Amino acid sequence: MPPPPPPPPPPSTDSHAALLHSISTLASYSDTLADFLDQWNSVILDVASIGATFAALFPGPGSDPKPYHPAPEPDREPEPPLAPQPEPGPNAAPAPEPRWEREPSPSPGPGSDPKPYLPAPAPEPDREPEPTLAPPQSEPGLNAAAAPEPRWEREPSPSPEPAPAPNPDRERKDGGGAGAASAADLEHRCKQMNCGGVRRFVIVHLRDGGGEWLRQVVPGALRRAPDPAALVFHAVGRYYIRAESPDAEAACALLLELYVRAGCPRLRRGRGSEAAELLLRQEAREAALTWRSRLLRVSGAVGDAPGAAGARGLALFMAAFGVPAEFPAQELCDLVDAAQASACVQVLKASKLFAKKMRDVVIEMINKAMYLQAMRIILVFEFQEAFPLAPTLALIIEKLEHDTKDENEGQASERDEDDLALLSSISKCMEDHKLSPSEFTTFAAKIALLEERVGKARRQACSTGAKRKRPEECVE
Repeated sequence: MPPPPPPPPPPSTDSHAALLHSISTLASYSDTLADFLDQWNSVILDVASIGATFAALFPGPGSDPKPYHPAPEPDREPEPPLAPQPEPGPNAAPAPEPRWEREPSPSPGPGSDPKPYLPAPAPEPDREPEPTLAPPQSEPGLNAAAAPEPRWEREPSPSPEPAPAPNPDRERKDGGGAGAASAADLEHRCKQMNCGGVRRFVIVHLRDGGGEWLRQVVPGALRRAPDPAALVFHAVGRYYIRAESPDAEAACALLLELYVRAGCPRLRRGRGSEAAELLLRQEAREAALTWRSRLLRVSGAVGDAPGAAGARGLALFMAAFGVPAEFPAQELCDLVDAAQASACVQVLKASKLFAKKMRDVVIEMINKAMYLQAMRIILVFEFQEAFPLAPTLALIIEKLEHDTKDENEGQASERDEDDLALLSSISKCMEDHKLSPSEFTTFAAKIALLEERVGKARRQACSTGAKRKRPEECVE
């Protein structure tokens, strides 16, 4: 029997250093891989968005059921019955077959296969006591060539202990002095235009309850990015189609909000900056219209879709990147109403792009005789300088009187009731914004006049019996 091979020399310090270096390299590679997966996920979301758009344009192709026929193909997977084929094998040569299967295992054990595989992970921590190398050599004299091979393969990695030493950088909520380090990390990611890294940073800290800390740190970090708009746009992606988690939805909505609060900083002026901004505006316009189409398909109305992926998220997105010219004015009013309900209207007011569009909406609403919606927008966005309340109310009253000029007595009575309801709603809206309608004499006088006309018409109807109304409508 040949003598056992000499034990391998103990690992040197250089091998420990090399192992640490390889582990740190692996950690950096994992970050790179995570960024690649984020980019790949955004590509998948883009494809899903395109597919959803085409599905709406070209509904119900008849070729849909065809792809489902090949689905039963997995039934052929029960081909593993090939495994029982060794059953006739025991009659021919049962012994040699398990020998060849056991050759890769270091310990020649009994005939059962699971036993040699179960101790395979166990010897790894026991590799340090080298005296165990001699006993297995003395037992198998026949398979001397097969046994040393696994021994030499396992012995080169006897020291996995340094693995816990390098702790990979994982974002978490920091407190005290560590908060400055986290803020510096966020600024570094913004300067490097690491869109996926910024998104993951916000998700982790928001999940850990660091929302207030993020509101203090993120706006300043975004301003230090070479192209803050592109950074936020690509970090948010098309999360409204399919976000990986509710935390991701909340993080994307928070990124949009904080970008608006930061003043919507743009690309620094330089060569190619105008072309880059034009391309980004076009992409943002397409994304906003796609988002709107999705909300209409899912909820039926833009303002009825709740959540960060609904009306509130779309309003924040357009506050950050602008409102498409094709976006209907009435739906913008619905978004503002939804924003008031979700308490994010203050963010919309901070956006110059959104506020400019809403000024145009006020003019359009007045021209379309949608006076209540126009007054709501004026009061919500504090457009009193652009649309002084006294002249605006006088203009509304003038238009109402012009519309009732050529009506007969019966139509005028119904019109008076409608006008009184409209002006009363406007008065209630003014009171909600801490304004006194009585301070606007023309407006208050018009309401008093309409109340007198409507009351007189009701009294006449009750006295003459021309119109049968409920007793409570009769005024004595």
